Amino acid sequence: MASVKPTKAQKDALVLLAAGPAHRSTRAFADSSVVTSGGRIPPAVAAALVRNGWAVWGDEVSLKKPLLITDAGRTHLPTNRTTEK
Repeated sequence: MASVKPTKAQKDALVLLAAGPAHRSTRAFADSSVVTSGGRIPPAVAAALVRNGWAVWGDEVSLKKPLLITDAGRTHLPTNRTTEK
């Protein structure tokens, strides 16, 4: 089976996740995009990251559901970036 590789949008989203906290507001029923300090991750991209195992939803905290990058997701980050774990 061929290994799935992230699209450019998915790679950009992984970089955002690695750079800092990201969350979806549970009150934002009309907008399920993920908010980060560097921008927004569209719902379809977030769903693809979770589906491929590159990110996971964390436990809800203060009406916010965090999206966390996994080790599998970190393998797709550009090699010239240093990220916190």
